[in-house]
Amino acid sequence: MKNKIKYLYLVLLASGFVGCSDILDEVPVSQLSAENSFKTEADAIAAIVGVYSSLQLEGVYGKSQTLFSTDEHNAGSKVPLSGLNLYNFTADNVEVILPIWRDHYKGINRANMSISRIPSINMDVVKRNNLVAEAKFIRALLYFNLIRYFGDVPYKELETTSFTNLNIPRTPVATIYENIIEDLEYGVVHLKTKTAFLAGHATQDAAKTLLASVYLTRGSMARRNNTGNGIADFTFAKQYSKEVIDANRYRLCPYFPDAFIVQNKNNDEIVFDVQFKSPGLGVGNTIGINMGIPSTASGVDNLSSGGSQGAIRANPYHQFYYEVADSIRMKWTNARILINAATGGYSIVSAISNNPPVSAAKFRRYPVRSPAFALQTNDYDVNWPIFRYAEVLLIYAEASNEINGPTQEAINVLNMLRSRARNTNIGGIHRDILPRELNLQSSTGLVNLTLSNPLVSTTAAFRNYIFLERSRELSQEGKRWFDLVRWGTLKLTLHGLNAKYTAKISETRPIEVPVITLNKWTKYWNGAIDEWNLITGSLQDFHMLLPIPTSERMANSSIGPNNPGYN
Repeated sequence: MKNKIKYLYLVLLASGFVGCSDILDEVPVSQLSAENSFKTEADAIAAIVGVYSSLQLEGVYGKSQTLFSTDEHNAGSKVPLSGLNLYNFTADNVEVILPIWRDHYKGINRANMSISRIPSINMDVVKRNNLVAEAKFIRALLYFNLIRYFGDVPYKELETTSFTNLNIPRTPVATIYENIIEDLEYGVVHLKTKTAFLAGHATQDAAKTLLASVYLTRGSMARRNNTGNGIADFTFAKQYSKEVIDANRYRLCPYFPDAFIVQNKNNDEIVFDVQFKSPGLGVGNTIGINMGIPSTASGVDNLSSGGSQGAIRANPYHQFYYEVADSIRMKWTNARILINAATGGYSIVSAISNNPPVSAAKFRRYPVRSPAFALQTNDYDVNWPIFRYAEVLLIYAEASNEINGPTQEAINVLNMLRSRARNTNIGGIHRDILPRELNLQSSTGLVNLTLSNPLVSTTAAFRNYIFLERSRELSQEGKRWFDLVRWGTLKLTLHGLNAKYTAKISETRPIEVPVITLNKWTKYWNGAIDEWNLITGSLQDFHMLLPIPTSERMANSSIGPNNPGYN
């Protein structure tokens, strides 16, 4: 009990000093008290638990990572979030943008406290270095998110323990990248390798994967901004992702849905994820209620049948990113079904209107297998994948193409994803029967690719294939907005969907939906076009960065002007 109380004290202490406006709402704790709380190995471990818990915060991975409208999914019209879903948000947004800033800095301060104080504890040196490396990994991840969201931000490498020295200017992104890389290189040396007992912990492979993502992003941004060719960064991205591949500690789940279902948490595809647990422990999430399949019922009956409120829904055009034979990934990710609360079954929804919409269904709660979790709304039990092995393969292929153009080796890496996508489960995708009885789709058109295939035969073609493959594989995992930003194609891609929507009006048979009349099909796509025009009507290039929250600029006069496009 004493250690639990001390852990709670450490978490409150670390979260209390954010450094900007949020600090004014917290009770100051003396520096001496903090020092007295870092005496033993148990203290160090408790502090690291507090660092990891930062990932569960609303503005980190508890909620906000799924709310940006892209060509994959968007928040519904009933979830306005002060303009976040319509790209007319401002620096005054307190529903999403302020929590992103505030909660990332909470986590950074917790990490800084551990990084500065754990080295003074008399304990096994290897264990001590590993704990520091875990804190540095989390700090690197949080700063990586912040610079992708906001650009230049204040870089804090020391804990905030008082009300002094809070006015910190923004640090250039280039400098923060170097600090991120330094933290992760420390992790490559001092973190442990994967074991079954390290689920949810940062490992050497997690550090290498994050390094690969950092280098891929920085190289892409150099290309985007015409500040370099990015080759050096792409080379490191290829190197680190290949080391994870060659370590042979991960594998793709044989069946695509098994990478996401609650019953298969901590599977062999997970490189690093955010651990959530329910019910009643205060460390669950809202994924299952915000993303999933709607039910014919409402309220409690909707929840008990495995239904979702559908606050986040799939873009109806996204289903056409998939080849027709790629039906397993498409149907699991973009489901057009409605749960029948009375029977426990489901029915396919005809596309005669925009209501009900295509479901963002990757983290679905249906079918319900554990009644204890059925009524959970803000306390869902599924983990959030930050890095899956699938993304390691995608990073390797993209980096390789940017360096040398397409090679059969890089194509073969992505063929692993195509091969997995061919496996079907007895009884169909939506019934999701356990245990698995998988069959290979023998007549599928989802064949392996070779260099002679026009889809991947040139650098530009392979780049476009990866553009779509990342979306097919990683949709609804909080990756797409970051991808469109680093490629510099956010506005171009989202505005370009209008023409693609129009082209689909002439098609009378959408994927997974029975044949319907041309009149109804035209009505459906016209409705989709109207809604998409509303969503993207205000979208501009400056939306590739978020605004610095107004309250933070008022509290920290050294931050300076806001990002271009925002007051």
